[in-house]
Amino acid sequence: VDAYFCKRTGLGFNIGRLHMNACDFSDGNWSCCEQEGDMELSSFSIARYEETILPLVRRAAQASGAPLTLLASPWSPPKWMKENEAMCHPDAGSPHKDKPGKLKKSCRAAWAKHYVRFAEALRDAGLPLWGFTVQNEPDNPAAWEHCLYSPTEERDFIRDHLGPAIEASGLDLKLVGWDHNRDDLFLRAHTIYSDPEAARYVWGMGWHWYGDPRYEFWADRAGQVCFDNVRAVHELRPDKHLLVTETCQEFGPHLGDWSTAERYAEGIIRDFNNFAEAWIDWNMVLDQEGGPNHKGNKCAAPIIADTDRDQVIFQPSYYAFGQFSRHLQPDARRILCAANRDCLETTAFANPDGTIALVVLNQTRFTRGFCIVVEGRLARTVALPHSITTYVLRRPAAAT
Repeated sequence: VDAYFCKRTGLGFNIGRLHMNACDFSDGNWSCCEQEGDMELSSFSIARYEETILPLVRRAAQASGAPLTLLASPWSPPKWMKENEAMCHPDAGSPHKDKPGKLKKSCRAAWAKHYVRFAEALRDAGLPLWGFTVQNEPDNPAAWEHCLYSPTEERDFIRDHLGPAIEASGLDLKLVGWDHNRDDLFLRAHTIYSDPEAARYVWGMGWHWYGDPRYEFWADRAGQVCFDNVRAVHELRPDKHLLVTETCQEFGPHLGDWSTAERYAEGIIRDFNNFAEAWIDWNMVLDQEGGPNHKGNKCAAPIIADTDRDQVIFQPSYYAFGQFSRHLQPDARRILCAANRDCLETTAFANPDGTIALVVLNQTRFTRGFCIVVEGRLARTVALPHSITTYVLRRPAAAT
């Protein structure tokens, strides 16, 4: 916990994401409201969160030295709210196995109320939420917990149910749309923002990074990373906000894999340069197999707990995060920055204390000497092959 959240000795993280109801990395499949047909949510409870999840969040806030910015995301409503009567895919023998994993129309109001009840329960537990995403990966009929929304279905649920429920609650909660990959980010944003009544409830758009054929075998070989879609959404509605809501490397723990660190650095640089305001990783700690995961969806994490050897392994991706989080201060503002060689990927921020944090990524096999030029002053340095380097510069004092 200290390695992630302590500002002095760790990464200084101050934002995180919680799953509302179970997700694939939960200990089994469960929800906060298991009672069939409980439209009033009288059986609602977060007792399961108090077993391990909320104590961990409290410990993280203590390590941070300040309240955390907490975003919650649902993977699935309770099974009785779903058309297929299942949070995950129904069993092969289920009479509902051919029905889509969508929210029942009759349960839309109750599901919207569930968000409010969850936020109220977290507030009463001393951990107020900053906001919600509408749905984790609404276009993914995954083997694990899911709920599908077309662009118009998400728009209508926000406009007619979720937005009004949150507004009526009096809670100061932000609502983030999409929460899936960059490839269809613009389509989802355009659909929601084109409806003024839906758009007024939405703080901004969030996305995941999956779909890079360099790292995922299922991705379109023609490429579906679509970094430029982030900037397009900013240009569509520059008054709205953008943040990365989930990233991790799929298919096992990837122990010691430097390319995963480079993927993180590239993604952070390019998304921040396209107006992203925050970045949230997915799993903080997994075991040596990339789990536990009750659906076998094993992934990597920046820290691996090897339970066989009783060891904690800090991955290259952990140190890649540190090149940003240890040097970009809260309320830092991105400033324009450019390189004159394609091998140098860069971003820069002006910190509130007057320093400038410049991050330079070199994913190539070439050593490249270069100069940093700030307000007419010059410093010579070198980007080694496959390196991530952060330069903290103090701005020149104004002439008197």
